[in-house]
Amino acid sequence: MQPAWTESDRLAALRGYRVLDTPPEPVFDDLVQLAARACQAPVALITLIDERRQWFKAEVGLGVRETPLDRSICLSAMVQPGLTIVPDLTEDPRFAHNPLVKREPHLRFYAGAVLRTPDGIPLGALCVFDRRPRDLPEEQASTLTMLAAQVMSQLELRRAVAERDEKLETSHHIEQRQSLLVRELHHRVKNTLATVQALAYQTFRSSMPPEIARERFEARLLSLSRTHNLLNERNWTGAALKDVLALELEPFIGEHRHCFTATGPDIDLPARMAVVVGMIFHELATNAAKYGALSIPFGRVVVAWHVVMAEGQRVLQVEWTERGGPSVEEPLHRGFGPRLIEQATRQQLNGSALVSFAAEGLTCRLDLPLDDNFQDLQSAA
Repeated sequence: MQPAWTESDRLAALRGYRVLDTPPEPVFDDLVQLAARACQAPVALITLIDERRQWFKAEVGLGVRETPLDRSICLSAMVQPGLTIVPDLTEDPRFAHNPLVKREPHLRFYAGAVLRTPDGIPLGALCVFDRRPRDLPEEQASTLTMLAAQVMSQLELRRAVAERDEKLETSHHIEQRQSLLVRELHHRVKNTLATVQALAYQTFRSSMPPEIARERFEARLLSLSRTHNLLNERNWTGAALKDVLALELEPFIGEHRHCFTATGPDIDLPARMAVVVGMIFHELATNAAKYGALSIPFGRVVVAWHVVMAEGQRVLQVEWTERGGPSVEEPLHRGFGPRLIEQATRQQLNGSALVSFAAEGLTCRLDLPLDDNFQDLQSAA
């Protein structure tokens, strides 16, 4: 079946991201490091394919920034649906004579997740290589696919900022607004990268079995991707609190919507707040589904929010309350979820979080300062 796009469409889409031949960026470098670590592979690449070469936005283990197309394995893989896995490149007639396979570095194994635009146009792949034939376990394959979604989310963010920058060039306040955009991009990338790194570090350093650790890491990455997709729809100008909440609760409540109540005024969260708040809701919902009110048919979760004045500024107060679930006891050791909630609220939003383990059900109270965040949002509009 012929694709719905032409090669000229694909090249135009690639150039629209304004990423070719840009310097290395930590967020992409760390994503290939995560891919290599999660898949236990010595080589990982973010590959973008233009008309004459494959160029690497980030790489680990290969030592070059581009190769000719006649050495590209991702060129064939990116037109395939889903994830492409080649256990032994020497036994595949498409790649057996590739110079990277026949000579140094003697690549043998390949797995690549396509980097695809929201319109379905392939740009390249996030891929891993090994120097020995092997397979890719299901957990690693799922992680690689989710990390590829994170790469595309970052490319979408770069494009959104670049497009906004072009519009601002017609404004009399271009220097001030460009400075704001740089700060915005810096904070978003820094916060996103810090979140992904913390999730990977805390999840994989635990004593839980590797397959469970990967499952939880993938769930948290998926939560992060859901919020990023919501923000992409609004060009990263923010997201409604109720939409962030609904998006994170959807996988847990399913048909049991009667178990969940949300009340509060319409509030738009700036992008950086939406990302953190989405992760917090994910942790609370995961815990409720496993151990709390959403683990039994008669449990209830109520989320309520309102804005108050405190010390001369507006503060968003959010309360998550669980009732009707199993009896709750104060844990002997603070788990990763409560630590993430408290640390992310304090360090990234300059707010506070209090998780209480009352016998009748868990509660979580968030106090999030609004004025500084909304000032940034309104200045960027």
